[in-house]
Amino acid sequence: MFRKNEDRVVTSGSYSGLMFPIRFSKQSMFIQFFLMMVFSAVVLNPLRAQTDLPLTYLWKPKYYASVEGQERLTYARSFARSQMKFADLDGDDDMDLLIGKGDGRLALFRNLGNPKESNLRLETEDFEVIHEEKDANQQLMYLNKIVDVGKNAAPDLADIDDDGDLDLFVGSSDGQIFFFENRGNKLLPKFFRVTPIYMNLNFVGNSVPRFADLNGDLAKDLIVGLKDGRVMIYFNSGVSTNALFCKEYDPLNPPDPRCKFQPLMLTNISPLGDASPTLVDWDRDKDMDIVIGKSNGKLDFFWNKGNPIVPDWHLESDHFQFIDSGGLSIPTFHDMNGDGYSELFIGTSTSGIIYYENRELIFDRLKAIKALDLNLLNSTDSPERILREACDQLRGLPECLIPMGNALGVPPGAKLTETNQLIPYLLRPDSSLNSTPLAQTETEQKPATPVQAPVMQANTNTAEEAPPETAEEGEGEATGSSDEETVEKSEEPELLLTRNQLWLNTRNFLGLHRLTATERHVVPFSIDWNKDGKNDLILGSASGRLYAFENRGEKEPDWWPLEQKVFAPNQRRYSAPTLGDLDGDGDLDLISGNRQGRLELMENRGTSEKPEWILSDVNLAQIDVGSYSVPRLHDVDGDGDLDLFVGNSRGLVIFYENQGSKERTRFVIRSTRFAGVKTPGHAVPAFFKWNADEQMDLVAGGRDGFLGLHTSHSAAGTSVLKGWKSQSQKWQNLRVPAFNSPYFTDLNGDKNIDLLMGDEEGHLVLLENNGVLKTEEIPETEKILTQNIIDEEPDAVEESATVIVDTGPVEKEDSAFDPVFELVTTNYGGLDVGKRAVPAFLDLDGDGDLDLVIGNHAGELRLYLHEPGAEDGEWLMETKNYLGYQGGRNASPAFTDLDGDGDRDLLVGTERGKIFYWENQGSMELPDLIPNPTPFVGVTGGRNSVPSVLDLNQDGKMDLLVGNFLGHIREYHQILNGDTPHFKLERRQFLNLDVGLGAVPRVADINNDSLPDLIIGSDRGRIVNFQPQQEKAVNAMNWKLKDGYFDKLELPVGGSPVFEDMDFDGDLDMVIGTEKGTLVYFRNTGR
Repeated sequence: MFRKNEDRVVTSGSYSGLMFPIRFSKQSMFIQFFLMMVFSAVVLNPLRAQTDLPLTYLWKPKYYASVEGQERLTYARSFARSQMKFADLDGDDDMDLLIGKGDGRLALFRNLGNPKESNLRLETEDFEVIHEEKDANQQLMYLNKIVDVGKNAAPDLADIDDDGDLDLFVGSSDGQIFFFENRGNKLLPKFFRVTPIYMNLNFVGNSVPRFADLNGDLAKDLIVGLKDGRVMIYFNSGVSTNALFCKEYDPLNPPDPRCKFQPLMLTNISPLGDASPTLVDWDRDKDMDIVIGKSNGKLDFFWNKGNPIVPDWHLESDHFQFIDSGGLSIPTFHDMNGDGYSELFIGTSTSGIIYYENRELIFDRLKAIKALDLNLLNSTDSPERILREACDQLRGLPECLIPMGNALGVPPGAKLTETNQLIPYLLRPDSSLNSTPLAQTETEQKPATPVQAPVMQANTNTAEEAPPETAEEGEGEATGSSDEETVEKSEEPELLLTRNQLWLNTRNFLGLHRLTATERHVVPFSIDWNKDGKNDLILGSASGRLYAFENRGEKEPDWWPLEQKVFAPNQRRYSAPTLGDLDGDGDLDLISGNRQGRLELMENRGTSEKPEWILSDVNLAQIDVGSYSVPRLHDVDGDGDLDLFVGNSRGLVIFYENQGSKERTRFVIRSTRFAGVKTPGHAVPAFFKWNADEQMDLVAGGRDGFLGLHTSHSAAGTSVLKGWKSQSQKWQNLRVPAFNSPYFTDLNGDKNIDLLMGDEEGHLVLLENNGVLKTEEIPETEKILTQNIIDEEPDAVEESATVIVDTGPVEKEDSAFDPVFELVTTNYGGLDVGKRAVPAFLDLDGDGDLDLVIGNHAGELRLYLHEPGAEDGEWLMETKNYLGYQGGRNASPAFTDLDGDGDRDLLVGTERGKIFYWENQGSMELPDLIPNPTPFVGVTGGRNSVPSVLDLNQDGKMDLLVGNFLGHIREYHQILNGDTPHFKLERRQFLNLDVGLGAVPRVADINNDSLPDLIIGSDRGRIVNFQPQQEKAVNAMNWKLKDGYFDKLELPVGGSPVFEDMDFDGDLDMVIGTEKGTLVYFRNTGR
C-alpha cells in the first residue's frame, strides 16, 4: 500500500479583479477615495474568501443553470425568512430588490427590466459594504466585507440624512439595527458600516425596521416589529438631515434636549410572535396604513383613519384578505407594473415567497369590453373620470351604459342614466375587514347598527366632479332609485372601499428551482456516465431517492432528468451516491451510502453509453461505518484500481484499500481516521488537486457547514497513510448553512475544477474556479487584509447541527474569550411543562439537530423532538415519560459522558435523592440508552438531587457532583469494584459551598479555554462560576471563583441552567429552566 509515481498537471486560470486595501494620507484622501469608488464599481467580485495559505483559489458563485432547456435559478442558498426591500440602487428608475435572509446575509437582485416590466436577476447572495479600519501604522483603509448580522437579516433603505441617496439599515435576530451610511450617491451607492446599534436602540429579538414620514414633518420616522409580538413606533425628534429617535425617557430629564416624542406601542400580537410590519397606502388617501405579518401566517391590517399629519391607526382586520401563508408571514408591498396599485409579497419560513398580483378593480373589469382601448385610460385617475372617458370611447351616453353595465355585473333591467351610477357595482367592501357588515356579523366585534353608505374619499383621486368625503351613489340607488339622492358627508369613513384586488400569482416569486424539489440533505456527485464528454450529475437526498441528470448542454450544462427504478427510495434514507467501475467492464457502477452506515451497490447492467443500474448488494463488502455513510472512490495508491473512502456521522473518513483488482474488488479497512480528518460531524470527503505537486489532496465537509483542507506531502514509494497535513478547518471560509457535502468537478469544460456544495436544507451551491492567487505574489504591504481572513483552526467543538455565521476575523478555537450572555427570549420554544423545568439537550433521533428532554415537578420526563422550520424550528412532544421513566417527582435530567466512551449517557436526579442512569450503548449520533442501576447503588444526593460529572482527581475516571435542596453539592469519586464502577462519597459539601436552596451544578467550557468551568444555579436564580487554576490539577483545592459572567443578568427563580451551542456559532449558549415551567434563552455573543 504505497504511492506510485504519477504524472499530473494542475490547471489554473487568471484573475485580475482582486481588491486591495487602499491607504489614505490627508493630502490625497479625496482623490484616492474617488478612485476607489470608481474602481470597485467595475471590478469583478468573486467570492473573496482568502486564507493565509500559500495558495488561494478565486471562487465565483454561479446562480443560474439550464434545466430542460430553460434557464432557472438553480444554485442558491436558502431564502427562508425573506425580508424584501424594493429600491432603485443604481439610479436607472427601476426597482432592484434587496432580500434579508435567515442566514443573516443580504441577497441583491438587479432589475434588468424597466419600471413596468421587472426582470430581477440574482447578482449576489453575499452583499458587501465598506468597513473603515486602520492598519498597524494607523493609516486609514477601506475593506469590503460581507454583511452578516448573525441571523434573520431585515433590511430597509431610507434617505435618513436627506442627502439624496438611500442609506441601509438591517435588523437582526439579536434585536439590533445595523446602520450603513451611503457615502456614494444614488447612481453608485457606497454603504459604510457606522454602527451595529443604531441610535442605541436594542430590542428583544428579530428586529424588523421600517422607515417612513408618518406625521408630515419631512423627517423619516421608524416602525420596528419584534420577536415578542410588539410593534413600536418611534417618531423622529430630529430633522430630515439629522434624525433623532429617543428611547423611553423621563420628560423632566431627557437624554437629549431635542427629544419630544416618546416611543409608542402600536400593538402587541402576543402570544403570537415575529411581528413584521410594512407600510402601504392601501386606500390611496395619501397617508400610510400598516400591515403586520405574524408567526401564524396571517396578517393584521391597521387602517389609518387620520391624515398624513395626524395619523390614527385602528386594527381593522386580524386576517387581512383572508391570507394565510401556513406559518411565518413577512409582508412587503411594491407596485410591480407601475399602475399605481401595490402588489403584495410574503416571505415565509421556507424559500418560497408568495406573490399576490394587484389587479386594479376597474381596469380588470373593463377589459372584458373588446371595443375599449385601456391604454387610453389612466389607472390612477378617479373612478368617475375613468368611467366617463371609457364611455366616450363607446360612443358616449346612453349607448356606453349597456356594455359597461354588462362588464360590471349590473343586474338586467337596472335603470342607468349616467356613468356614476355604475360605481356601487364596481367598489365592494372587503369582507375581511371588521368594519364590513359581514365581518361584524361573524366576529361580533361591533354592535349591529345601520351602516351608512360608504364614503369614497379613501380610494379616489379627487376630481372636480367628486369632492372629498362624498359618494355619488349608494348601491340601492344604482338599482333604480332616483339618481338625485345624495349621501351625507361623514367625518370618518365607515367602510373602507378600495380598487385593490389581490390575486395569487405564485408561491415561488424568485423562481427558485431545486433539482431535488423539496428534499433535504443534498449530496452531489458528478461524472460523465454516458461517454459524451460532458459531466452528468446525481444527487442524494434525505428520503433516500436519487436524482440523476444528464448533461445535454454545449459549453454550459443543461440538466435533463434521468429516471430509473433503482433511484426510488427503498429502505435507504440519506442516500449519498458515487460512481466507479468496480468490475472492470468499462462502465460505471453506482454505490450509495445511507443512514445505517452501510453501502448499497447498484451494478450497471447496461452499457457505458446507456447505463442501467440494478440493485445487487444492500451491504457491500459488509462495510458498516456507524451511521450516515458517504462513499467516495479514488485510486489513492496509484495501483490502477479504485480504493474506497467513507465519511461517517462522527466526522471521520474511513479508508478501505482495494487489495483485489480492477475486475474484482476486495476492500480491506486500513484506517479509521484517514488523513487525520475529524470534522464536527457528518464527514463528506472529496478529492481535489489543491497545489502543484503530484498528489491529490482531501477536502472534507461536515456538519458545521465549512470545509477542511488536508494536503498530502508523502513521496512516491511511501505509505499513503503518511504525510498528510491539516491545512485549515475552515478552508477559504467557504461554507453552507449546515452539512456541507462538497464535490469537485469541471462542469463548464474550461479545464478548471469547479466546486459543488450541497447542504442540509436541500440547496445546491456552485462555485466556478476563476484561477488561483499565490499570497507570495501579493506585495507585503497588502498583508493587512489578513484581518478579514478566517484563521485556520484545529478540531471543531462538540458535534451539533450547525449554522455558523461569521463575517469578521475569527480567532482560533483554542483561544479563550469571556462569554457575554444576552437575553433572547423568556419563553423559548413557547414551551411550558408545568412547574420546575429542568432541561437537557442531545440529538436523540440522528437528524443532526438538538432534541430536548425536560424533567418537571410532576415527575414527568418529557421528550421534545426538534423539527426544522422557522427560525428556531418547532418542538414536537413525543412523550411525557421518556424511556418509561417512573422515578418520581422533580426529575432532573443531564446528558453527560459518565463511562468515558465518547458519547453521552443520561443521568436523572429525583426528589428523594436517588439517581437513575441510562448507559448509551449506541453512539453520539444515534444514542441507544439502556438502563443500568448498578453504578449508583447506595448513592444519594439528598432531596432534589441534580447530578453532574467531572474527573475531579485526574485519575481518568469520571466522578460525580450532586446538587441538592439544601444548596450543597455532594462529591463522589468513582472506584472500580471488579469491572463495575461504583461511587464513594468524599464530602457532603463540596468547596464548602452553600448557594441557599436548590444547588444545580453544571460542567461546561463556557470560555473556550479547553478547561471545564463549574457553574452552579440555585432556586433564587443566582448563578456562580468556578474555574480551575491549572490544567492538570482539577480538584477541590484548585478551583477559583470567577465573577462577572452572570452578575448583570436578570435570572429567573428556580434556575436550572444548561449550556449548549444553540445557535451553532461555535460557543456555548445558556438555556435556563424556571420554577414556573418555562425556558429562558441567553445567547453567547462573547466570541
